[in-house]
Amino acid sequence: MKTPAPEANLTFATPDDSRFPYLLFFCVLGSVLAHAGTFFLFQVVYPQRVTIPQPAPHVSLLTPSSPENIALLRWIEAEDPALVANDNPVAPPGLVDVRYRPSFASARTAPLGAPVETAPAVRFPRAEDQLSPTSASRPTPGAPTPLPPHRTAISYSGALGSRSLSKNPPITSSYRASAPAEPTTLLIGVDGQGEVRFSLLQHSSGDPGLDELAAAHLKNVVFAAAEAPIAWGFATFSWGGDAYASAPKTP
Repeated sequence: MKTPAPEANLTFATPDDSRFPYLLFFCVLGSVLAHAGTFFLFQVVYPQRVTIPQPAPHVSLLTPSSPENIALLRWIEAEDPALVANDNPVAPPGLVDVRYRPSFASARTAPLGAPVETAPAVRFPRAEDQLSPTSASRPTPGAPTPLPPHRTAISYSGALGSRSLSKNPPITSSYRASAPAEPTTLLIGVDGQGEVRFSLLQHSSGDPGLDELAAAHLKNVVFAAAEAPIAWGFATFSWGGDAYASAPKTP
């Protein structure tokens, strides 16, 4: 078949082909077959997609039912930013009603004056006759300190002041002080049976021997029984003449 000559008025020559377009037909047919095979592959051969259902909504309540929740709630309350952001000051009641009072209205202590310097008094020795024989003699020793005439007494105070004694032996000891001493005070603890369980020295007499004698004597003292498991009080020893050694007699 010969191709006709192009017309004179056409820019490009268009061939006149009246045959069946086999190429287009097979392309469309191949595309349909490819889509059909893909549909069969993904819908029939492959299993269906398994979907995981969405979990049910879960609600947690923060209640003060456990020590951990209580601690967390207290921390949240302490870190609350609303307390810091609140700029509304609270005026104290009666603030406007307070009257102004100047500092000079109240009386103050008068200022002290300058210290007065006093000259120290000069003590001159007593005039004595240097030729007198008594001026060179030694001074006579002073009289010995008189010993207390009373005997040693024990007084109780505090919770033990009104508690009676069921056993109060006399003070017996071979130790004697050589000089007068101050009273000895001890803090003692008495149990329910009345026995002295604790003894603590509060005020010393100045003589360790007398302090030990007082602590040893309290171990033999028994108070009346009481319901309290322990009662505390003070025991004061006023040392008398029987606690001191007898003064030597001067000829």
